[in-house]
Amino acid sequence: MHFIRVCILALVLIPAPGASAQDRQLLLRYENVDITFSEAFDYSLRHTNPDAYEASMSQPLAVAQVLENLYVLKRVEAIESRMDLISDEARELELAEQRSRSALRRYIDHHLELRLQKVDWEGLAKVEYASDRERFRTQEEVRVEHVLVSIENRDFQDFVTRVELVAAAIAAGEKFSEIAIRYSDDPTVADNQGDLGFYSKQRLQPTFAEAAFSLNEPGSLVGPVMTIYGAHFIRLIDRKPEEDVEFSKVKKWLIKDLRKTTEEEIRAELLDEYRMEIADQIAQLDQQQLLDRMLEAQAALPK
Repeated sequence: MHFIRVCILALVLIPAPGASAQDRQLLLRYENVDITFSEAFDYSLRHTNPDAYEASMSQPLAVAQVLENLYVLKRVEAIESRMDLISDEARELELAEQRSRSALRRYIDHHLELRLQKVDWEGLAKVEYASDRERFRTQEEVRVEHVLVSIENRDFQDFVTRVELVAAAIAAGEKFSEIAIRYSDDPTVADNQGDLGFYSKQRLQPTFAEAAFSLNEPGSLVGPVMTIYGAHFIRLIDRKPEEDVEFSKVKKWLIKDLRKTTEEEIRAELLDEYRMEIADQIAQLDQQQLLDRMLEAQAALPK
C-alpha cells in the first residue's frame, strides 16, 4: 500500500500506449489496476458538491483521497470478480440495473433542470404566503416567572405549609426572583431564578397556560395554581401579541420548501407517464400466481 500512496501523492503520469489526450493518461498502476485522469476526474465529480467543487478538491489530500478511494473500488472489484461470488448472469443483471438506474437519474435530472429553470420562485412564494397567512403568523406568547411547590416526596401538611410560606413572602412584597430561589422546587431555578422566558399557550401545561395567559399587566400575579407537578405562583414579566411574519423573513425558506415539493411532483409526473403505459397489462396479470412462483424460485436458491 505504501507504493500506491507514493504514486498517488506524486501524481505520476504514465503515458498510456498510443494515447496523447490528457484524459487517457495513467495516474497510477498497481496489480493490473489502472487509474486514468478521466476516471479520477469523473469520480471526483460524482462525489463532490458541484457548487463547491474547487473548494472541496482544494482541501489538503483531497485529490489523493479521490485516487485512493477509486483504486480501492477497482481493486476490490477485480478481486471479487475472480472469486466467483455470484454467477456471470447475476453479475450482468447487476451491471444492467446499475446502468438503468444511472440512465433514470440522468433523464430525471435533465428534465428537472429544464422545468425548474422556468419557475418564478419568488412569485410562487408570494402566492403561497398570501394564500396561507395563518401559517406565517407568530403565536401570542407570555414571559413569566414562577415558584413551584412540588407535591412529590412531601406530605400534605408540609405541602400546605410551604405554599403558605410562599404566599406570605409574596404578600410581604419580597422580590419574586428571591422567593423563587428560596422556595421553588423547579430544578431549573438555580439557572433562571424562576424566569421561564417566552412561551406560547400550546407549549405550556394546560392549567398553567390558562393561568399565565389570564395575566395582562406586567407584574400581575396568580396562584397558587395546581398542576400535576404541584402548586405554582405565576408572575407576568412581558407579553408578545400574535403578529404576521414579514414575507422577506420567510422567503428563502418558502422557496426551498416549494422547490423540494415541485421537484417531487415533477419526478412523480415523469415516471407516472411510463407507469401508465403498462398499467393495463399489469392489471391483467394474476399477481398472486406470480408471487407464488417468485416465492417458489426463492426457496429453491442454494442456501
